[in-house]
Amino acid sequence: MYRHGGQVVTGAELAIMKACLPAAGRTAGNAAAKIASSPIAHVSMRMRNRKTRKALAKSTRDSVMPHLSPEAATELSEFLESPDFEAIALSMTTQIFAGTSSKKDKKALEATFARMGDLLRLHAPSVSNHDEVGKAVWEALREKVLESTQNVQAVGNMTAETRASMLRVASCFSQADERARKKLGDLKTLSEYLTFERHLREQVKSLYGTMRLPHAGTNRRVPYSKLFVEPGLRGSAADTSPDSPTQSLDYIISVSHRTVILGDPGGGKSTLSLKLAYDISRSAFPGTSAEVPLLFVLRDYIESFKANNETMVEFLESICKNPHNVTPPNGAIEYLLESGRAFVIFDGLDELTDTSLRRRVVEFVESFVYRYPATPVMVTSRRVGYDEAPLDENLFTTVTLADLEEDQVGHYADKWFALDDSIDRGRRAELARSFMRESQFVADLRRNPLMLSLMCGIYASEHYIPSNRPDVYKKCAELLFERWDKQRGIIIPLPFDAHVRQALNALALHMYSNPEAQKGLSRDRLVRFMTRFLAERRFEDEAEAEDAANQFVDFCTGRAWVLTDMGSNEQQNLYGFTHRTFLEYFAANQLVRTNSTAESLFDKLHPRILRAEWEVVAQLALQVLGHNVEDGSDDFLSLTLDAIQDTQGIKEKHNLASFVARSFAFVVPRPAIVQRACRIATELCVRAVGSSDLAHSPLQAYQPLAFLMDAGPENLPAVSRYLKEALLESVAAAPEDDRPLLVSLSLSTILESSGIYSVSPGNLNRWSDFAREMQGALNPEVEKHQEKSYWAAYRRVTMGELPVGYLLERFGTRELWRVDQTYWSNATVALPLLASFRDGAVRGTRSSRISSRTSGVFEDLSTLLPAIQTPWVASEFVDSTIAIPVLRFCNGPIRSRSGKERDGMILFLLPFAEGELGEGRGPDDPSKPWPTDGMLYRILRKWAWARQHPAFRHSAKATLRALDIGSAAKGFIVQWIDGAVTTVGPLPAAKR
Repeated sequence: MYRHGGQVVTGAELAIMKACLPAAGRTAGNAAAKIASSPIAHVSMRMRNRKTRKALAKSTRDSVMPHLSPEAATELSEFLESPDFEAIALSMTTQIFAGTSSKKDKKALEATFARMGDLLRLHAPSVSNHDEVGKAVWEALREKVLESTQNVQAVGNMTAETRASMLRVASCFSQADERARKKLGDLKTLSEYLTFERHLREQVKSLYGTMRLPHAGTNRRVPYSKLFVEPGLRGSAADTSPDSPTQSLDYIISVSHRTVILGDPGGGKSTLSLKLAYDISRSAFPGTSAEVPLLFVLRDYIESFKANNETMVEFLESICKNPHNVTPPNGAIEYLLESGRAFVIFDGLDELTDTSLRRRVVEFVESFVYRYPATPVMVTSRRVGYDEAPLDENLFTTVTLADLEEDQVGHYADKWFALDDSIDRGRRAELARSFMRESQFVADLRRNPLMLSLMCGIYASEHYIPSNRPDVYKKCAELLFERWDKQRGIIIPLPFDAHVRQALNALALHMYSNPEAQKGLSRDRLVRFMTRFLAERRFEDEAEAEDAANQFVDFCTGRAWVLTDMGSNEQQNLYGFTHRTFLEYFAANQLVRTNSTAESLFDKLHPRILRAEWEVVAQLALQVLGHNVEDGSDDFLSLTLDAIQDTQGIKEKHNLASFVARSFAFVVPRPAIVQRACRIATELCVRAVGSSDLAHSPLQAYQPLAFLMDAGPENLPAVSRYLKEALLESVAAAPEDDRPLLVSLSLSTILESSGIYSVSPGNLNRWSDFAREMQGALNPEVEKHQEKSYWAAYRRVTMGELPVGYLLERFGTRELWRVDQTYWSNATVALPLLASFRDGAVRGTRSSRISSRTSGVFEDLSTLLPAIQTPWVASEFVDSTIAIPVLRFCNGPIRSRSGKERDGMILFLLPFAEGELGEGRGPDDPSKPWPTDGMLYRILRKWAWARQHPAFRHSAKATLRALDIGSAAKGFIVQWIDGAVTTVGPLPAAKR
């Protein structure tokens, strides 16, 4: 017997309190963190283990804990550390957080509790009294979940769409618990399932334990530690600024239950997926408690998706059998999914090149998520084109693979050259250093992992680096097909230029154009295709053509960089291009060979560009055409610009214009084309302001301009000159329309959103200077619009050219708070006061970006607002989708402010507090505790509550006195707390 916390307990109970149940607390904390950090809740919360242990120890002492044997205590401890228990915690957290487990729905958590009891019985058979232990664990977990969700935004503060998604997910958890409970109740033991799980993990570990050397002409493989350099991630779980620190995959997965990873071609998405599967299989990935990775390569199942006759469980069972050669017992896959023991990776969503099919697969994945809500999921896709069929942002957190940093490039080069057996060992480090020096002029290309590997291979052989992508691919192909083999004394059966190049071009386009072929072609189909190709072009005798086709297949399938074994069907192995980038390069070559004029090539690609499909192939084909045909790329771009005029949909117009703008990073067209592209991009962006066609993605309105700003160095002078010309002309041509002026002043917004628009870091400084030049040039135009455009008047106020009183007298007070979603992406121009809180409201951070000019506006408002007749703003103008985030993160911008500036900011927040917190939860209600999002937020909630409940007014005013607010602002706030004045309500006619 031992004494613990003033009570006498058994050794087993002490072990449970110190070892077992703290794991439950960590699990509850992790579950709450995943819910809180997902897009559903728009917040992030981290648990501290010390606090967890303290709360759980108390709850354990207060519960009736039976005496357990050491064996039972060990089994219970292992259960509490298992993914099964985390799934229970995740389900409970979600349901409590969504409010579906309230007194009105007493049965909501019954299935979850019953499921936990069955799992406890199966995982801890030595526990003699499962009912008592289950109740004690359940209450301890519930206490910790309630504590965890205190820090999470209540469902009542969500938007209607987010609230609906949250409730739907909570319902899915409840239904999943009910289904799982019925299945678990019939099980006597989990031994068969756990044995299968162990065998599958071993197979995954063996299959994915090494990575192929990307530069070798053989199938040589090495451990990840010999070459792999993990890329960083940016996005909604990390700052989007290109200069901000990146986050690791481990961190992203730890705070996001479902993740989409977007990246550029060759960025390492598939390699990252393979390594993640390997790390999970060997319990070396702390970001998740899942133990069984299931890698679902989407291109392998194109025909099955089209047939639409298989469930996800059937797909995953098929993956276990092939390539892992393990047959799952009946019900095993569903157990892994329902218990959160499986981690499902959907790799290559972009490789479903048919947009309609991709949308169907997106719906399929989303339905899987709803069916198995406890299963962590990761999806990879290319960035360009993802918006055509995105996954639900209320279910998935989207992040982007960052390019390699300079030190990562150097680290990779060191590893690469260290593995190159063709180089003398003593020269490898020296060659790596010289490669870094001599490839500096194409530093942007080498930040891509695949491109970096290719360039290392070319440099090792050629000692120079081509400066454009098609030449890099061409050199690499020649290196791999001929020189690499010759250096090793390998006899080449077919000259590369005579047969192989053209055959690969034709094969690549055939496979790329037929999505079902991308999952692999059998040897017989490869030979038949190549026989037809060679018989038409090279041989009169079909037998000779077939013999050459067999030589071609033997030649290509024996080289890891060309065709590789992608699995098998019931009869033969299936082969496909090892790297999709080469598939796209050779397909682009064939497109140009068979469509050798700009007109013919454009006719072929126009429908694809219109739908934002075939992006890489189209860009490569454009470059190949320009290289092979005089004025080929110029003529193609001219046709694309012509097509914009004949296209009806604004989204399709933007796709065409964005393609032209993106091409300026790789081709150098005539000045007239650059000039025309700048004018059309400007015209489209102006027309897009306020367009309902782009309402779902207001930032998309500026993509043509953003891609122009990412032009290559040869094009930058012309782009900047003609873009300035186009913007100024658009303003002059429509002097009564403020949209051209607004777009012209929005370049700084594009630069600040470069993580979304991908303006390269090297171009940021140049365009920042450009934006300042535009602002100076357009100041006179701003003055002309000051009487009718609030944002223009405000701009002059911040320049010190107008008093704040003019702003309020001319436009009234409502514009201070009005949120027009049309202009929200231009917050720095159109919503300057809300822009002060934009980082917190949009990105979920607490950083401050208040300029000295905006600071002066708040100072003046501290004395002007209290003297203005109330209400200040109509209720329909206080947008809850912005109000709640602004309130939650207001502490950051205000923390370092004082005096009149802070007074004005607090007065500015009162309409948000009145509109969104007026019916808030009481500070003395222990079942509905207050969030902890900063002191000022809690104070505002207290004041808003006191308006509705007079008993709390004395305490609220005491808080006001402690803030040391100026007399004018303080007097108004006292009246507001007393309910004598209201800032939100019907406005007088003059104010409207």
